[in-house]
Amino acid sequence: MAYRKSTETRERILEAAASLFAERGYYEVGVGDIAAAAGIGRASVYYHFEDKEKIARALFDSIVARIQEAADQAVGRAGDILLHTLVSYILIFRHIALNKATQAVYYDLVHYADYDAANIERLKTTLFKDLKRLATAYGARLSDKRVVASIISSDALAKALFKGIMTGILPMGLEEAMDYFCRRIILIDVPVPEAEYRRSLKEAFRLCEGIESGGF
Repeated sequence: MAYRKSTETRERILEAAASLFAERGYYEVGVGDIAAAAGIGRASVYYHFEDKEKIARALFDSIVARIQEAADQAVGRAGDILLHTLVSYILIFRHIALNKATQAVYYDLVHYADYDAANIERLKTTLFKDLKRLATAYGARLSDKRVVASIISSDALAKALFKGIMTGILPMGLEEAMDYFCRRIILIDVPVPEAEYRRSLKEAFRLCEGIESGGF
């Protein structure tokens, strides 16, 4: 019972933080604001999280976990690997890069190029766990060095692309931006036939519409 209550409190903190970050922006919100919105004392917040940054990172991680679960359910864990990859990226871009609640973490607090070896290894088994399998499915092989280069370069390109969209200097919609990203990050290492890629991208957006209409 105590464990369930503790879990519920943690979730209330994350929900309150998500709402406040989206409304005011990360840098305009304090721990006291989050505590008040969650209906708890500051001490309860600090029991679960060391500081505001840890709250923001936990919120970021929780959304990424939901995205991975949604992609698994929509495509199937052992389903079409290209389709699974595209669905995951679309959801990440829409609900992480373009989400005001997570933008501070995405743009300011996470820089893959600054990560140490342990962090990169973690990414290889989480967000980028299917990269080598995707390449293999189309007759290509990626070395560990190439995987790390892809991880770092995809982070840099996505941030520049979507920040440009947010600020209005780049008049692209999500579909056009997704295609631009895929052609410069995914297709450069994975020789997917053009017709199959176009068909899969269209299907990925269709699946994402279903995921989001289901209350993601």
